[in-house]
Amino acid sequence: MDEKMLINNVKYLVNKYLYERNDLVELIMRDSDSVKYILSEISKGKKGDYDEEDLDLIKDISFYYL
Repeated sequence: MDEKMLINNVKYLVNKYLYERNDLVELIMRDSDSVKYILSEISKGKKGDYDEEDLDLIKDISFYYL
């Protein structure tokens, strides 16, 4: 997973689970090292459970960037 794919995947997760947090989208575009913070914010703020394919995506992001 390259940095461009990381940014797109994190934007997808933020828009799906925290659609009101555009600040997180801006943050990942400026600083790809903020992945851990953004994933924790998604985890704290999400309203329901993750979809199965999103869990796989989060595992991939965690493997490569945490």
